[in-house]
Amino acid sequence: MPFGEMSILIHDVHYILRLPVDGALLRYDSPQPEALKADMCGLIRVGDLEGAVGGKWSTIWYMNGGMHGEGALFRAGELQIKEVEVQCYLFLLLGSTLFVDKSRDRIRPAVNLYLKKYHDVAGYAWGVGTLAYLYRQLGVASRAGGKGVCGYLTLLQAWIYEYFPDFRPNRVQQHSPADPRASLWVCSRLKGRDDAKERLVRYRSILDGMSADDVTWTPYGGHAGVEVMRSLYNGVIRFADVAEGYDPSRCLRQYGYRQAIPRPMMIPDDHFRPASAKDYNVTWFPGYDQFWTMWESNRWAFDAFFTPCERPSDVDEGFMDWYRAHSHPLITSPSVTRQIPRELVSCFTL
Repeated sequence: MPFGEMSILIHDVHYILRLPVDGALLRYDSPQPEALKADMCGLIRVGDLEGAVGGKWSTIWYMNGGMHGEGALFRAGELQIKEVEVQCYLFLLLGSTLFVDKSRDRIRPAVNLYLKKYHDVAGYAWGVGTLAYLYRQLGVASRAGGKGVCGYLTLLQAWIYEYFPDFRPNRVQQHSPADPRASLWVCSRLKGRDDAKERLVRYRSILDGMSADDVTWTPYGGHAGVEVMRSLYNGVIRFADVAEGYDPSRCLRQYGYRQAIPRPMMIPDDHFRPASAKDYNVTWFPGYDQFWTMWESNRWAFDAFFTPCERPSDVDEGFMDWYRAHSHPLITSPSVTRQIPRELVSCFTL
């Protein structure tokens, strides 16, 4: 943003989705694709059918690295085995919501790794896995060759509504504090046939013209770091083979603190972020996963290091100079006029 960094944080996932953010990381030791395929085909017993592996049944159930979600659930119903039905239902549910990709009706087989013992499903930090996967997909979508975005976009959309009042739709009349805040909003389609490219230009101009005073920095109150302690974690978060760095000290104002110049970022062991979204890859050393297990030793104590802010625009001296030197505060080229009347903002819904 023009005034500093913002991000979706662990406490945002907790309040917006009410998914568990405490528990075991969704990690694995990178099994080979053929092993994942055999595991999924074995679950729904298609290996007992003629030509299941490498033949026509393989194409029907498993193609391009993904399992047909609804097909797997239908097959489970045919088998009438309770454990298989539960596992396939969860596989379809999670794969078509939290971990969506661009394969249309196919679901990543990695989801199944955490469902084999369905009594253990509640022990995983599903919210953290959802955030790691969305981080990765936002990174992929930012490439010049990116043509879309995946992940649980309900989280991204509701996060925008929480922090940017100018983009909010109407709110529901009744809402329990225990409900996911994603259900607060009543979204509707845009009226008319507005040109998508023109609307994109407007949104970019509006975002470039925003100041810190246009943001609701602590939409859940000023104690998010106390109520959701895992949000102060500093390390790597993960879903399967997707791992992303997580450092809340880069977004201190979202916790009610004055933004300071952050320390150097964590560096992955290997990273390749070309213009092509297809070749995007970031790899972290598996030992970083231990940070999550020992999270109490790997979390920030904000009170000891930072100062509570009195105004949203409060930043440490020199921060904005550092920020402009290390980031791209504006989306639109300075040569393009960015003056969009504020009253136009309310005419559109993301």
